[in-house]
Amino acid sequence: MKKTFVCFAVAMSLISGIFASGGKEESAKSAPAVTVDTSDPLKAKWAGLAGKTLKVGTGGVQLGWTMGDASNLEGMDIDVIKYICDYYGIKIEWTVSEYASLWGMVQNGVIDTIANLTTVNPDRLKLYWFTNTYAWESYSIAGRKADGIPEDGDMNYWNGKTLCGEAGSNATLVMEKIIESQKAKGIVIKELDLDAATVVFPAVAQKRADGAFQCTSTVAYAVKLAGYSDMMFIQDVKWKNMPIVYGWARRESNKDFILAFNDLIDQMHKDGTLAKFSQKWFSQDVTKLPAGEVNYVTTTGDNAWQSYQ
Repeated sequence: MKKTFVCFAVAMSLISGIFASGGKEESAKSAPAVTVDTSDPLKAKWAGLAGKTLKVGTGGVQLGWTMGDASNLEGMDIDVIKYICDYYGIKIEWTVSEYASLWGMVQNGVIDTIANLTTVNPDRLKLYWFTNTYAWESYSIAGRKADGIPEDGDMNYWNGKTLCGEAGSNATLVMEKIIESQKAKGIVIKELDLDAATVVFPAVAQKRADGAFQCTSTVAYAVKLAGYSDMMFIQDVKWKNMPIVYGWARRESNKDFILAFNDLIDQMHKDGTLAKFSQKWFSQDVTKLPAGEVNYVTTTGDNAWQSYQ
């Protein structure tokens, strides 16, 4: 146990080092705009976007989705938005900051959109516009196998235990809803909010918490990366599936970007580009509409900005 924990700590230390600049805003411009290929229907349709600059914000610490700093970002979210912008000849200006501050930056015009495992909730639907869905996510808990392994969806296992999550994230909001719903059943679960996604798994390993509540793909990626598969179980909490989208401020200048993104996202679903990115990062396809209950409808059609009014 001790040797494995040391390996886990070293792995997470390396991760923290990679993401050390995640709390600072940084900017870096992509390659110059390319010549528009008017023989391509989508490129011709959105030729007016070529050469424009899109200010994209990300946290840089969401395992498998967005990792690194402004000069060296990688992950599923990063691949998807780079592909879209390269396709249309749009330049990217990156801003890396703590996730909790990104929505304020969108509102204030510091950034145009967020590439950071973004989903929707009632408050966001009232304030922002969103693209169509390019991936789907559910929620899981990573816990210590030595404490026993619960069945998927069994929340009674967590009675009297502590779950931790990243402060300000949608995952933590979902965790709070689940904790509240279980309280009505006589199941009392404690909550521990932590500053970053990278520290929730060490908190479980160090027994500061009994389980780490995160998006399923993030849990799987983190446990595998840390070599922790033999020590941690992953429990699907059987919550609603969540759409992964790009969020924008409600500004007229964003409408063409949103519709152009929607057109290409649809094409990327059909030609398998999104599935390839998913397999690259998660060894599974998170881009198909999942079985089970879906939280929120996100197919926006031609008038993307109207569907959430």
